Amino acid sequence: MKKLLFLLLPLLLSATTVETLVDKALSQHISLEVIQERLNAEQYQISASRNFYNPEISFAINDIQFDDITDRSRERMQTTSVNIKQKIPSFGKRDAATHKSEAIKQQLMASLDEAKVALAKEIKVTAYSIWNLAQELNITQEYIEITRQNIELNTAYSATRNDSHMGIMSAELTLSQLKLKKIKFESLQKGMYAKLAYLVGEKVQDLELSLVMQKPQPYTFYQSQLSNNRTYITKKQEMKVATKEVKVQELSGDVDPYVQVGYFYRQEYKDYLNVSFGMALPIYGSERDNTESARKVVLSKSAAQQDYLFALEGQLGGLYAQLEDSYAVYEVLHSESMPQIEHMFELTNASVKNGQDLFVYIDLLKQKLALDEQLIAATTKFYITQASLDALIGVSQ
Repeated sequence: MKKLLFLLLPLLLSATTVETLVDKALSQHISLEVIQERLNAEQYQISASRNFYNPEISFAINDIQFDDITDRSRERMQTTSVNIKQKIPSFGKRDAATHKSEAIKQQLMASLDEAKVALAKEIKVTAYSIWNLAQELNITQEYIEITRQNIELNTAYSATRNDSHMGIMSAELTLSQLKLKKIKFESLQKGMYAKLAYLVGEKVQDLELSLVMQKPQPYTFYQSQLSNNRTYITKKQEMKVATKEVKVQELSGDVDPYVQVGYFYRQEYKDYLNVSFGMALPIYGSERDNTESARKVVLSKSAAQQDYLFALEGQLGGLYAQLEDSYAVYEVLHSESMPQIEHMFELTNASVKNGQDLFVYIDLLKQKLALDEQLIAATTKFYITQASLDALIGVSQ
């Protein structure tokens, strides 16, 4: 039981908690910076949406005589002019464009929150996997030492007992298998630390983790918070953007009048000013078609939003079943199997020290190792599933 408690305590030489790693990643990860820059860019789009159309300026020289192109005094029609044309957006168009840009900004902010939750989940899962490998290494190393000691002890008895050689050979084979497992776990652990370094944005040496099992929250706790799912919120914002686009397209059918002012210079006659008004005629129905298309997009976004909420219910049911399963397995192992195997192990260990029952001891050692591994796996799965459930309801810490 002492060793079991040790497996659930923090690593004594650790220096960094999962919470610290998540905070660092959320403040510096390059993938989040990409979305943040898009947010900054959208702020300029909001400012641009308040502007008028750019004015147009044109220059003209009228009635050029081919026989003398420099003579500008022959006729009244000979003018040199400058014209400025300004289109004026109809009422509500600039507001509609601004509201759409603001909705896009809110969508990007929701995407940023979504990315933060996904990143935090990945860091937690990776950290828990590292903890799992660390515990596997600990018990494997412990069993290596126990097996080696018993081989040495029984080798000392082998000179007087002929039936101990097969037991020693079996123990040596078990020792080799344990060494191979240790090599595999060390390799996997290095890979996990490399992955964690990428997720956090800096090298991580050690982790401080205390994975103590606790009774799961009730199903209704998660169910009541499904609407906080970050992907679901992003989809809601996407629908808002689509709704604002409908308004933009509706107003596109309203004509934008323009004013054009021209100053005409004449060399031998009085200068004069010309003012004209005009507008485009939306007679071909493109604006109506674009509006209907935008409305269909809204319906599509709304259906996708509802469908995703139903999918979340299914994901919650599956994850919660895994959480309960992990907890139930842990309880059986911790309360029933481990105390029994510990007692059997102590009894057999006493016999081995007297040079007896090495075969039985090795078989029991394998069973105890398997139970330890199952206990570690159940704890790890519980916390990984917990991380997935937290992400499902929009929790990043």
